Amino acid sequence: MLLLGLVVACEPGPMYENYLPVESVGWHQDSTASFQVEITDTNAPYMVIFNLRANDAYPYSNLYLFREIRSEEGLEYRDTAEVTLADAYGRWLGEGIGELKTYSRPYRAQPLRFNRKGTYTFTFTQAMRTAQLPGVEAVGLTLYKEENGKEENN
Repeated sequence: MLLLGLVVACEPGPMYENYLPVESVGWHQDSTASFQVEITDTNAPYMVIFNLRANDAYPYSNLYLFREIRSEEGLEYRDTAEVTLADAYGRWLGEGIGELKTYSRPYRAQPLRFNRKGTYTFTFTQAMRTAQLPGVEAVGLTLYKEENGKEENN
């Protein structure tokens, strides 16, 4: 047990991680999850991870998102992305035991770099054709700072 504790303690943690709860009736299409992250190192790449916690009431095998990154200067990036939540057989791809699953997906395949120091705001809005998405419990964001090709915590 002690050895397991040491191994887990030595793994680098995220420089930022936060989850925002969703109303019990589900994630409404007008509700934006917004996260503010302070970037101080413009030389380092950052692995950005979108997180979703959903239960068995979620009716689809995927999730479409409108995503934005804004700096203090204005809009830096905007797109629409699809997050696959279940395989072709209907098996949930998230982590967890029981009905609650956590899905963690990279923002992009490659780490992001930021041109300026300052506060960056990451926003996510559900882009499904349903006004209210039942089963979504929380939306989250995690950032890992990488140093010399390795992740580092702050």
